[in-house]
Amino acid sequence: MNQNSLKIAAAVLAVLAVLLGIAVALSYRATTADAAAARAEAEAQRQERQETDAAQAPTTLAVVAIKPLAANQPIDRESVSLLPVAVTPAQYFTDLDKVIGRTPLVDIDAGAPVTARYFGRANQLARVIPDDHVAMSMEVNDIVAVGDFIRPGDNVDLLVYLRGGGGVEQTQARILLPKARVLAYEDRIIDRPEGIEEDSAQPDTRRRIRTAVLAVPEVDVTRVMLGMSVGELRLALRGQRPLADDTTETGLQMTDAATQAEADAKVPDQVISLEELGRIKPPPAQARNTPPPRPSVEIIRANDVTRVRP
Repeated sequence: MNQNSLKIAAAVLAVLAVLLGIAVALSYRATTADAAAARAEAEAQRQERQETDAAQAPTTLAVVAIKPLAANQPIDRESVSLLPVAVTPAQYFTDLDKVIGRTPLVDIDAGAPVTARYFGRANQLARVIPDDHVAMSMEVNDIVAVGDFIRPGDNVDLLVYLRGGGGVEQTQARILLPKARVLAYEDRIIDRPEGIEEDSAQPDTRRRIRTAVLAVPEVDVTRVMLGMSVGELRLALRGQRPLADDTTETGLQMTDAATQAEADAKVPDQVISLEELGRIKPPPAQARNTPPPRPSVEIIRANDVTRVRP
């Protein structure tokens, strides 16, 4: 092959290479434009779908905090509002009056729905405690609890038995708290610790515990606590009939001395000592000191009758 033929072949190859490069560049640009258009179309469709879903999504009206709510502070009306929420919260409120005035146990962020969990569970026992009283519990069994017939709402007398010694001069029993209201009475079973297997051949060793909760006046709390700590307790069940009034009207006004004497003689807790309980009543002093009568002789003289003692 001569030199001219080589030059022509080289020129043809160069032209083909240029044409091939142009074709590749055009194809890449077309592919890139198609991909960008496809991405743009997909993004537009996704945004349209989100807008459609948001428009079709149901909304719930709930009480929402529009200001930060501090813990242990009552909620005022300016801090909450009834607003729609996209996600329905658990135990939400739809009435502002059920939230205003209540005290949350933890802080509530602004924008958060106000739910029941922020207030905790209501204490049912605290609602039945009378004014100027507190609730005190004591462990009881069938004997202490009047044969297990004690029920919430009953009226009982709390009795205490004190043995002599340890600050107590004489063994005695007394009414520690009269006319106490039973607020709660429950039966619990205490299981053995985990990891200890029960032997089927052995009797059930689980401990049964009963707890009675009494309404105690605030002025008697320390007295009742001390009696529970040092004495043996019993509950005396009162009848459900209305108690008759022990006071009687005599129509006569008592003097100050008589009133004071009656107050001094009254024993509020009906205390009785072991010595008083076991004491034998002696015979009357007059009967013990008076000698027996001497014999007498009757003398009859006509219509006169006389009796002479020797």
